[in-house]
Amino acid sequence: MKDVVHDYDQQLYDRSFLNCYQRQAMVMLAERVPDLPLAFYNCLVAGDDIADQVIRLGRPKYDFQSDLLDPAALARVGITREYVPFDTYAQARELVFDTVERTGYVILFIDVYYLPHTPEYRGEHVVHTITLTSHADGLWSILDDNQASVLCRYAYPEDVVAAAFDNGKLRHVSWFPVGPYDAAAATAGSSAAFTEVLRTYDDTYALLDGVADLLGTPWISPARTIALLYDAFSVYEGSRACLREFAKRQPAYADADPALADLVGRCRDIRNQLMIGKAIGRVDASRVAAACAELRTAEEDTLKRLRGLGGL
Repeated sequence: MKDVVHDYDQQLYDRSFLNCYQRQAMVMLAERVPDLPLAFYNCLVAGDDIADQVIRLGRPKYDFQSDLLDPAALARVGITREYVPFDTYAQARELVFDTVERTGYVILFIDVYYLPHTPEYRGEHVVHTITLTSHADGLWSILDDNQASVLCRYAYPEDVVAAAFDNGKLRHVSWFPVGPYDAAAATAGSSAAFTEVLRTYDDTYALLDGVADLLGTPWISPARTIALLYDAFSVYEGSRACLREFAKRQPAYADADPALADLVGRCRDIRNQLMIGKAIGRVDASRVAAACAELRTAEEDTLKRLRGLGGL
């Protein structure tokens, strides 16, 4: 099945920080709400939270829990969320068609086992989302990840989509109505909200300080440790990229852009070292630890700068 890549910002809306549902929602909303990044002020995720979810709990990066879809943040830019459960596709069908006609898309929670373009097809049951955008000649046009996690367009008969929906663990239909909003008020309100995030933000930096010990532990296999750290720093990088996009649109915080760009680059360097490590089964622990120490210094400096810009 041919991958037809959807036109979107692949760097910002990638799968390093966003799960499948969030990424598909953000891509759809970015096409409809130019000021969407004003809602990203909750993307200052602490390393302690990343370590707790990814390292301690072993939660995959695609299931990382954050406040990205916080209703108050979305409301500032005129967005609300609809999330409706159904027992069957047949019951949801009328709403699905109506929503696509009104909004141009709808997001379905499905089981990838039934979709031929996925690597899990007929092999593994996994909860996932797809975005339906149009229906013609008995075929749904959908958006979903390809095997490289790039959002692509595919076409499926309605019965295939129905089977994927009906056999899923979560049979939910979701979309995000958009309405008018005051851009100036949204900018000011999200800036004030971010100031509160900065006021309460706390991080022990245990993730960055403990990398060498984690890589050296005899209690976890090296391959598993490297995989966990890869996921952790993917989340780290993606969260800082989203935060940078927020700061760019804030007059009060725009001067922090070079520092935030530096954080993204440092996280990417660590993630790339770990990606190579996943392939060859080992990493240079001292090099990774040194990069993490430098990232901690940059994080602390950037946090101090952001707080200063916010008047804290």
